Parts: sequence; C-alpha cells; structure tokens
Amino acid sequence: MNLDFNSTHSTRYLQVYDYYKDLIVTGRLMPGTKMPSIRRGAVQLGLSRTTIETAYLCLAADGYIISRPQSGYYVTDRPATMAAGQSIPDTQSGAADKTEIQYNFTSNNVDADSFDFNLWRRYIKSTLRQDGRMLTYGEPQGEYELREVICRYVVSKRNAVCRPENIIIGAGSQALLNILCPLIRDRRTVCFHDTRFAQGMVIFEDYGFDVEKDKENASVLYMTPSHMTSLGDVMSVEKRLALLKECAAHDRLIIEDDYDNEFRYFSKPIPCLQGLSGGENVVYLSTFSKLLLPSIRLSFMILPDSLLPLYEKKKALYNQTASKSEQLALCQFLRDGHLESQIRKLKRLYSGKAKTLSSLLEEAFGARAEVYMGESVFLVHLKIKCGMDSDALHAKAAEHGLLVFPIHRVEKRSEGYAHIALSCCEVPVEKFPDAVKILYRLCSEQPVSSAVCS
Repeated sequence: MNLDFNSTHSTRYLQVYDYYKDLIVTGRLMPGTKMPSIRRGAVQLGLSRTTIETAYLCLAADGYIISRPQSGYYVTDRPATMAAGQSIPDTQSGAADKTEIQYNFTSNNVDADSFDFNLWRRYIKSTLRQDGRMLTYGEPQGEYELREVICRYVVSKRNAVCRPENIIIGAGSQALLNILCPLIRDRRTVCFHDTRFAQGMVIFEDYGFDVEKDKENASVLYMTPSHMTSLGDVMSVEKRLALLKECAAHDRLIIEDDYDNEFRYFSKPIPCLQGLSGGENVVYLSTFSKLLLPSIRLSFMILPDSLLPLYEKKKALYNQTASKSEQLALCQFLRDGHLESQIRKLKRLYSGKAKTLSSLLEEAFGARAEVYMGESVFLVHLKIKCGMDSDALHAKAAEHGLLVFPIHRVEKRSEGYAHIALSCCEVPVEKFPDAVKILYRLCSEQPVSSAVCS
C-alpha cells in the first residue's frame, strides 16, 4: 500500500492507521505479530515518532493491536472477529460506531440534562432580532463586547492577566491554533504533555513543527494542567510555578489549554499558568463547549503582549470562524450571570452521577478494588488487582463495547495491576449497572488477588 503524505485527503497519522489496518485486516500481519517499534516505524515511513505513536494509539483503541508493557505492540485477533459479522468503526469520521460502543466513559460529550435549551433559544432569538448587526460580518478578532465579558471572567475566576485586546475568539481550539502557529513558527519544535490531543498535533505538523516527545528538545510546551485524565492529578501550584521558572530559564513558550478548569470536587480551581506568569510567555486557551454544549463552538485565546504586534499585522486577513449570533448570545448569557448557575448545575449533576457509579463499583467489587472519585467532578477511578494491566483491561473493555481511560502511574506499574478511570458525562445513569457488570465479569475472568489495592 502506497502512502501519499502530500495528499490533503486525510491527516498523516490516519494514513498510517489505514496502512497498518489494511495489513492486519487482509491477514498480511497475523494475530500475535509484533508491530515495528515506534522509532523503527518513524524511520521506515519518514515521519515523526509522535505521528506513528498517535496511529498506534488509534489502532489500539479500535482493538487491532494491544500494548504489552516493556515489550511493544502486538496484533490482536480482532480481524477474525470482524469476519464473523461485526462492523468496523469509522475512524475517519473521528467517532466510534454507536452500534458497537454501548458505554462511552471517555466521551467529551455532555449529559442530555445538563443544559437549558429553552433559555439558550431565548438568547439566540433575541440576537437575531438585531437586524442591523446581522447584516455585517463579525470582527476578525471576535465581538469586542464578548471579549470584554470574557476578560472580566478570566481575570476574576482564573486570575488571568489580560485586556480585551489580548483575546481572540474562534470556533474551537484548532481554529485558534491555526492563527497562533504562524506567529511562533520560528520556534519550530513543540512537545505535547498529553499525547492524546492528535487534533492539535496535526496542526503543528502542518505548519512544519517537529513534535517532540521530550520537552527538553522542544521550544514550545502544550500543557493541559487542569485536565490530566491519563497523566495523573491536576497540576499543583508548586508544580506550576516550577514549570514557569524552568521554561523562563530555557526560553520555552507555554500554551496552556485550561480545559475543564471549572470542574473541581475537593478544592477550588487552581490559578492558571498565564496568571501565575504575569501574562508573559504563556498563551492561554479555553472553551465554553463543556460548560454549554459541544455544538456551540466558541473558544478563546489570550496572547501575551509580546505576540500582539505580529497578530495585529495579520488579523485583517483572517475571517472570524465563530458565529456572530452565537457570540452575541453568549455575551448576554454571561452578562446575566447564567454561567455561574450553569457551573453549579453541572457540578451537582456530574458529582451525583459520579457518586452513583462509585457506589455501584464498590458494591460489585467489594474489597477486591479501591474506588474513589477524582478531582474532576465527573471522574471515577477504579484500581484493582487482576490478571490484566491497565492497557489490557482498557482493550478488553473496548472489545465488549465499553470505553474507559487507562491510567499509567510509573510507580504502580506491576504485573496484574489495573487502574482505569471512567467519565460520567455522556453515559446515562440507568446504564451504569450493566456497564459495571461487564467490568466485573472481565476482571473476574482473570486470577485476582484478594489484597486490596494500595
């Protein structure tokens, strides 16, 4: 199979994904075959290791390969199962086949009861009655009154340091990164703390950046300090200050994606890196998608003063990607104080769902496992001794229509130890009991130690 990396048909990692999937499905890579190492695959195909790793993670998520600790990736027997009549997920569309995945505990979608649609409709209708404003294009940087409201919000709630002039509105993080990358093109190398953000990596690759795995080799760090599901706990103030000091000493620019910062169960939100740095050397990204609806694609970026002159020269050439009517509706929504009540509502909803799931897991597993709620209000952790590690349990659960986060703690990695996390956002409460039964059955199929996880 020939790979055309100059083609615009699909991203590079998806071409690599399709390449290896074709070899597996057609039987040219037999079950049990060891995949080329990430380093070797990068050399063979002339791509970055990050691109190969992202493709491998997609293959593993869809069950074509499985990771074995300290050994590598191996082909599973999934093609034989597919031949028996199961459907193949459409990875090109970026979503798993809904007929196959019954319980998605990794979804970023929101609960059906999380949002007042009638209230939002009233604000949209009110905006559409402003006939004069609807006859003009939106401001390239975003509507100024919305930037004023956002500025007050992030200064008050996130301890950010900025003016409305520092804020750029866009339809999602990718649209904003397309504006940012040309401004910092001379830095050339970037490291993503969470390598699952393939949509961000591909933007940097398209602009000629080398995506490095080691931050020591990068001049730009993409951080998600408030959303670290697969990486551990939310970054503490001490670690944030240490990171800022280290990056200042080595002239590294930080891109802070402050996703999920509002959702804390045991503590108040920690001040953002941008505010702790005094607004210097940090580009701040955030979104309203999780607070409102994923379909309301409204995100914003705060540029440090050092990058503003470069942006000012080019901004007239950019079209605004976010809907003007939604910007104006959100502006009034924020002014009327509905965001605070929406956050309180979401915390009650998701913490209630997390408590329900925790109780069901504790009842099912008993002393065989430790169950606890994560710092994020919608996250539940399950640590259990069984015949599988975290990756194996994650892959096995996916084969049975259940998606979970595998958690990797270096100090905890040992044979027969599994640690997963489950997000309660999308899955309805009434489906929790059946999902727990599947997890319990999968763990019970392997030898289990009677000792409680420590």
